[in-house]
Amino acid sequence: MVRVYRNSTELMNLHGAPIYMADMLNACLRGRLNLFLQGDTGSGKTQLAADAMSYFPEGKSLFILGRNDMDTRELFQQINLEKLKTAKSSSEIKELTDKIDANLIVVDELPNCLPAVRAQVFNLFDGYIEISGRKYNIGKDYSVGIATGNIGQKFTESSNELGRALKDRMHVIIDTDYFKPTSADTLEILSGNTNPRVEFTQEEANSVNIIKSYKQLESELKKQIHFEKMLVVNYLIHGLDICHVGGVLTSKTKLKESWPNKVDSNQQGSDEALVLPVSIRAAKSIMRLSTALDEIAKSKGGKIDADFGDFDSMMQAYKFVSAYSGVLNDALVQEKYNGDKYSAMDALIEATKGEFERQKENLARMVEMVKKGKKIKGISDEFQGRWSFVEGTLEGLVKQS
Repeated sequence: MVRVYRNSTELMNLHGAPIYMADMLNACLRGRLNLFLQGDTGSGKTQLAADAMSYFPEGKSLFILGRNDMDTRELFQQINLEKLKTAKSSSEIKELTDKIDANLIVVDELPNCLPAVRAQVFNLFDGYIEISGRKYNIGKDYSVGIATGNIGQKFTESSNELGRALKDRMHVIIDTDYFKPTSADTLEILSGNTNPRVEFTQEEANSVNIIKSYKQLESELKKQIHFEKMLVVNYLIHGLDICHVGGVLTSKTKLKESWPNKVDSNQQGSDEALVLPVSIRAAKSIMRLSTALDEIAKSKGGKIDADFGDFDSMMQAYKFVSAYSGVLNDALVQEKYNGDKYSAMDALIEATKGEFERQKENLARMVEMVKKGKKIKGISDEFQGRWSFVEGTLEGLVKQS
């Protein structure tokens, strides 16, 4: 229920339903995934972040403007005047404010903050605040963060330092410059209001109950095993880790800084030199985002395809979790895709889809055996190379089912 931000540019078409920026925001909130909106000044990222506050009851969201003199701990403390006479130290007269119950924290222009201040903000995005050596959880059962800014070449400070910290804390990073509002959107925006300031809307009685949706998603992920999604995510972890060095199958992870230079020359144009495998942390984000996007697409009339429905949502989640996560070979992205990370991810998705289509019958047969609780034996001949992970994955799924 994003009310002010307008953008009808499709990020994707999932299960026959269009997914827009507002839907992606909704999916991140449902999945409790921290979101970083990167983009040029005036691109609407702050308005989108501000509109996210309308998903929560009044007083359950917090908007912070990134400043160098900011001390986030002061936001959550206040002086108790009644204790002034009896307190033996300054720490005894301070108490937590109701801001500790905030479910959403929005930080605008995060890159403007000094590293020490950003470190405090990143703690908030991890769901806690540290005061006088003690750790306090934020939001009780639910807290999530949204930040805006630009980590491009316009900033004098090294973007690498900020980038590494962002990738650790922000589960989804979207470059809004690639998904600008259409001309029809801008006409509607300018016709309705020419005030250039960010507008803060109030929570409505019929607003989406994000926390309830989040708990339902959590419950579904725990009680239901998505066999196809598990195969896809393990391919992204293990399958994409395989490359050829001197004609021998090798782990990209073990190559460390030697990747991608040591990859065989005949594979330099393939995904072996383009992308690293995803981390376990990123894999969890992909699973959550995929499930949230499925629910949103279904609510818009989308129909999940029996053959590739799970694959499609996993690939779209992979695209938006990974594009700016640091797994891409930036030099190759610049050379082959003019620096467009999303185009590089689209090419990866097509290549991955081809891999799964070639193994479609084998995978379907194995998944059916798992669902029936049958033991998986003697399949190593069918799943070699980057597919060698399948046997272990299926054996694990049999034990869980």
